[in-house]
Amino acid sequence: MDIKKKILPTVKLKHLHLISASTPNYKDIMTEVVGYKNNWFTRKFQFIKQFKIAYLITNEIRNVNPNDLEWQEKTCPIKKPNNIDFISFQAMMELQALLGEGANEENMLQVITQSISIVCYCENNEGDYKSDGREFEDFKNKILNYSFKEMFGLYNWIVKDMQRSVNDWNERFFSVEIEDKDYQQAGGSRMSQFNVINTIKSICEDFNLPFKEAWQLSYNLVQTNSYSKATQNHIQDNMRQIKEAKMKASRSQ
Repeated sequence: MDIKKKILPTVKLKHLHLISASTPNYKDIMTEVVGYKNNWFTRKFQFIKQFKIAYLITNEIRNVNPNDLEWQEKTCPIKKPNNIDFISFQAMMELQALLGEGANEENMLQVITQSISIVCYCENNEGDYKSDGREFEDFKNKILNYSFKEMFGLYNWIVKDMQRSVNDWNERFFSVEIEDKDYQQAGGSRMSQFNVINTIKSICEDFNLPFKEAWQLSYNLVQTNSYSKATQNHIQDNMRQIKEAKMKASRSQ
C-alpha cells in the first residue's frame, strides 16, 4: 500500500510535546503515536515503513497552524456549554486565573487540558463542578487521549468566547459606572483585590445560599445580579443629580 494513501494514526493531545519540539523525537513518535514495537521482527521488516509514517505525521501536524483550528460540532467527542457564561462562578474564576497567566511552549499542554476540563466538566459529568476530585482528573486524562486537532479547536473556542464574555460584561458595567473622583483619589481602586470574596458574600446574602453552593451558581447569573445592582445604583445616582439640579434651579428663581 502506498504510504501516502495510508490512513495515518490519530495524533492525540498528549502527543503534542513530542511533535512540537524544536527537534521532533521520532523514537517516541514511532512508539507512542505509530505504535511501533521494538522487537526483532519489526526492526527487520517494519522499521523503515513505520519511520516514514512517523515522519509524515510529524510533517502534517507541524504544517498546521493550531490557531486556525476550530471547534467541530459534529465530530468533537467532548460536549461544551453553548455559552461560556453558563459555567459555574467557581469554574470561571479558575479559568480566568489560568488564562491570565498565559500559555507558552512549556505549559501549553497543561493549559489546554485544564481549560477544556474546567469549561466542559459539568457538560460531560454529573454533579457540581469540583476541580480537586478523582472524577476531574479522570476527565483530564480522557481529554489527553482525544485528537490533538479536536481538542485544540475546542480550546480555541474557549479562548475566543472568553474574550467575548469579558468584552460584553465590561461594556455593560461601563455603561452604569458611577464616577467618584473622591473615592478614587482616596485609593478606592485597592478594593478591587477583594472583588471575588465580596461577590461571593453578596451571592450568599442575595440568594440566601451557603458558601459552597454560592460557588456553583452560573457565572451568567452572578454577573447579571451584580449588573442589576449596579444599574439600580446608577439610576439612584441619576435621580440624586436630577433632584439636586431641580433644587438649585428653584433657589435661583
